[in-house]
Amino acid sequence: MAPNSTSLTVAAAISIVASGWASGMGTGLSVFGIPMIVNGGASSEVMVRQWQFQFIRGQAIIPTLGVINALNYWHVAYRCWASGLEWRGFAAAGVSTFFIVPYTLTFIMGVNSKLRAAAERRDKAKALSDDAARSLIKKWGDLNVLRAVVPIVGTGLALWNFCL
Repeated sequence: MAPNSTSLTVAAAISIVASGWASGMGTGLSVFGIPMIVNGGASSEVMVRQWQFQFIRGQAIIPTLGVINALNYWHVAYRCWASGLEWRGFAAAGVSTFFIVPYTLTFIMGVNSKLRAAAERRDKAKALSDDAARSLIKKWGDLNVLRAVVPIVGTGLALWNFCL
């Protein structure tokens, strides 16, 4: 991308930083947070509450940031295309960043539902066993790693496009 437009350069730079940051945040949840929860020796009730705390914090930021960022990448791609500049890296970055939405709905939503239901249970007789809670939280962490890492591919593609 030739730096012929300050607003285009700023828009591209913002998305590159935002998608890298969001990817790091999501990866950090799985790489650092989840092992602390499942290996900490806590009861299922405590593990599920700890997972829920991380989930709520991530849910408040990452999905909205991902969608806004994908839209911005596509906007930058369109403006580059309209100016006769290389645009495909930004378009691919938008797809990579938006990937979190269908991936979540397809692969993670079921695990989210089970863990959220367990977090809201107050009846200890209906609570998950420690092994079941640990297994579900670990599964969520494993699925979340892929969801978090794919946008960094978009960051790389956008950075490549930015440097052309």
